[in-house]
Amino acid sequence: MQPTHEQLNRLRSIVAAMVDMPDEAWDLCTQHFRCEKYDRDEYLLRAGDTADWVYFVYKGVLRQFYITMAGKQFNKSFSVEDEPCGSFRSSLTRTPSRFGIQALEPSEVLQIRFDCMFDLFDRDQYWERFGRKAAEYQTLINEEREAEFLLDDATVRYGRFRQQHPGLEKRIAQYHIASYLGITDVALSRIRKKAGLH
Repeated sequence: MQPTHEQLNRLRSIVAAMVDMPDEAWDLCTQHFRCEKYDRDEYLLRAGDTADWVYFVYKGVLRQFYITMAGKQFNKSFSVEDEPCGSFRSSLTRTPSRFGIQALEPSEVLQIRFDCMFDLFDRDQYWERFGRKAAEYQTLINEEREAEFLLDDATVRYGRFRQQHPGLEKRIAQYHIASYLGITDVALSRIRKKAGLH
């Protein structure tokens, strides 16, 4: 369905945090966005499918996760209100996504096809700048995440998770957090108990 005026205004505020975009540049995108609702546990993208959409969360929580051949799942990241989500590698290379995207609570997203987004990057200097800023931001996140796993212990990683995602642990199951941290549920319970969070 078509996004509401309020939803588009929220989306514009996300873009404006990176690029001061004039009305004529913003107007290029509005017809391409649509609003979709997803139920709890519903997939937006399954691992093995090619990604066609980039999502901006209006309401809810999404997780990006890998699943092994044996069926074990590893959470890659979470996206909450006003955050983007998508498999850029899959879309750019037109190859199957290696991770899935799933709603962890009833969610509303604004979504645009990757090819439309890339066309905006090519057509308009403001959208090109937004694409570059978004890529820079994602690179910083990926580098920090890599450093956490190589350099920090689980207690430090948990503390950083709580700092970077305030309130999220009250919205999702503990086993999802444990998976994101690369530890077991039992290990996370010990960390929480030691921190006086039980």
